[in-house]
Parts: sequence; C-alpha cells; structure tokens
Amino acid sequence: MAEPSPAGHFHPEDAPGYESILQCMRCGFCLAVCPTYALTNRERSSPRGRAALARAVAEGKLEFTPAVRDESFLCLDCKACSTACPSGVRVGTIMEFCRSQAQVFHPPSLPAGMLRDFILKRMLPSPALMENSMLPARLYQRLGIQWAVRSLGINRFLPGALAKMEGILPKLATPLRLEIPELIPALGKKRGRVGFFLGCAMSLVFPEVSRQTARILSQQGFDVVTPKEVKCCGAPHLAEGDRETARRLARINIDLFLALEVDFIVTDCAGCGCALKEYEELLEETADHERIGRFKAKVRDISEFLAETGIRTEDLRPVPLSVTYHEPCHLVHGQGLSVPPRQVIRAIPGVELREMKESNWCCGMAGSFALKELETSRRILERKLGHVRATGADALVTANPGCHLQLAWGVRELGMKQPVLHIVELLGKALPQ
Repeated sequence: MAEPSPAGHFHPEDAPGYESILQCMRCGFCLAVCPTYALTNRERSSPRGRAALARAVAEGKLEFTPAVRDESFLCLDCKACSTACPSGVRVGTIMEFCRSQAQVFHPPSLPAGMLRDFILKRMLPSPALMENSMLPARLYQRLGIQWAVRSLGINRFLPGALAKMEGILPKLATPLRLEIPELIPALGKKRGRVGFFLGCAMSLVFPEVSRQTARILSQQGFDVVTPKEVKCCGAPHLAEGDRETARRLARINIDLFLALEVDFIVTDCAGCGCALKEYEELLEETADHERIGRFKAKVRDISEFLAETGIRTEDLRPVPLSVTYHEPCHLVHGQGLSVPPRQVIRAIPGVELREMKESNWCCGMAGSFALKELETSRRILERKLGHVRATGADALVTANPGCHLQLAWGVRELGMKQPVLHIVELLGKALPQ
C-alpha cells in the first residue's frame, strides 16, 4: 500500500505539514483549554477534531469541504492547545495553513475577495494608507457624531458587525508614527540601544500607550530608535491565510531592523511580537537563515525585555492600585511569556496583583473573529469578565491592542467600573514626571 501524499487533497502550495498533523496523539489534553470546544462540546470544534480533519484531507480521505473551511476560521488560534499538548502540536498554525487553502478551494465572492485583497495586500502594508483610513473615524468622534449616536441609542439599530466596530472604537488621536522622534536618547546611565517596533494598531488606536513605551525605555537607560518605514508585522495576514504577503512584509522588516544595529527589537504588541518571532518559520524556505536567526534573537516583548534587563525601580513612585491581569494569547501561549508581565507589575510600588481564574484564556477578540462570530465572541468575553469581576480589582491590565479593545468594550457593555490598562500604562503611572 502506497504511503499517503503529504498534500493529499490539499493544494501543494502552503499546505500544512503532514508530519505536524501526525504529532496529534488524540490524548484529549487540549479539550479542557479550548474555548470553542467549551462552548459547543463538539468534537470537530476541538483542537483534536480540527487536527483529525486536516489529517483526513492530507491523507486524501476527505475533500477540503466547507466544513473544514468553517472550522479553520472558527478556531481562535489562541494557541492554548499548544501549551497543553504533550506532543507540541500547533493546531492554530495548522488552521492558519487551512485558511490559506480556503482561498483556493472556497474563494470569497468577487466583491468580498477584492475588499480582502485591498485590505491585506495594499492597505495594511502601507502605513500612510492605514493612517488615512482612520481619518473618517477621527472626524466621526471630533464632530460629535459618535456622542450623538451613542447618546441617542442609534448604535443599537446598527447591523451586528457594524455595531461591534462602533462599540469597540476608543478615543482616537493623531497616529504616533507621524509624531514620534526617530531617536529618543537614553536618560541617566546608558544601558544600550533598542529598535522600537511600532505596531499598526498601537500607532493608530493606542498611540499614547506606545508613547509611554518609548518613554519607559528611555527612562530605563536605552536609546530608542523608531524607524518610520516599519511595515505591518504580518499577523493579520497569517490569521486570514495570506502567507505570501506576510513573507514579503517579514523580509522588509528584517532588512530594516538589522540595518539599525540595535541590541534588541522591542514591541508592546503581543500579536506583533509573536509574528516577529515566527519569521524564521515563515521564511524557512529561504537560504538566509543566519540573518533571520539574528533578527529573531533580538525580538523582545516590552515586559520580557524589562524583566530580562532588570527594572530601575529607585525613582518609581507608588501607585496605590489593585489590578488583575489578562494574559494575551499571543503572549502567554504564542511566546511562552507568563512570568515576565507579572514581574513588571509586581515591581511597581503600591500595586497589588490579584490573580483571576483562567487568566490565560482567550478574551474572544482573536483578530477578526470578534466581528465574524459575534455571539461566540461575546460568550467567551462574558466568561472572562465574570472572572475579572470576582477579583474586585480596581483595574484590568493586559498587553495587546486586540484584547484591550475587546475587554474595554465588554467592561462598558456590562456596566463594570474597571478601566482597562496596558501594562506600560500602569508602569508609566510610577515614572517620575
């Protein structure tokens, strides 16, 4: 009997690796940590079930059906199953490959496909286009239209996805990329030179958070270099199955940051950090492994960097606040960073950390998932916020823009009082003026 083809009924380009699928032993450890399985109790919506579907396609026993496509997009890619798996199976990554396959076997309609290509291939790779795309939203707020829409309850009559988009929109300011200096010198005794990877969402939606990141790095004794030519990290493209554009962006960012001759590459976006650390795998077909390896070795999340280099605490002011911490999936499961954020929080004088139950469970944002699967996303979020409420903490801390948007929306929807803070906002409260 001939051995099954590694591709089987997958298209050979960007097919999931057959060996990675075979690693699944069907032990079931993943079931207890999968949010979609917890909601549906449906085997095919579990990591084990999704791996079985991919294996059946790879072995030619199943066509790439709409059901396979739907399960690949229902997966949150929260990576919790990878953390729980004794064999290290990365079902989220397998599903990312399946999303690429979906574009081959079940492409979207022509208008939807054109919109998808414009966003992924033209808008996201262009910082200028991204900044221009936010102008209508900023005018919507500055002209008082948002206030009127929310005050009069008009938003309740918007279609589901549009209502969610309007609801998660925070107060917008000028994009940080346009304002941040390319070099911010170190304060006090210089400890090194870092490249700041300014993420798209952070620059556009949370500019003050990233401004605080640069301030903290400078205060901690590091020259901060922020290249204006930085491109999207590629995380949205991987999530939507556009690996070709993700590879192109990865090559640009690698060339850009290696030319800076910095000691480290620091980001305050968990999703960006996860994508940057996966460039080596994304570009495994390339011959330039040495340069890619050097790039990966420099990448640090801001909390990882501060914990590793040691925080200067002598000038920090007390912050009398109790907080609970939501762990972004791309930080705790994607990068394996659970301890460093807590080290940073505990280093801030006056702050009390109150651990919540299931702190490392997804909040339900997962990129575009929160807009495509509205009810599922809401149910996952309500479970998370129930644990937040149980802590009685004054504030909710996280470290990723998607989580920040989702949690802040949920807090407001449920009438909870806790503000949502990025971890650098919390640390920034302790810095000397």
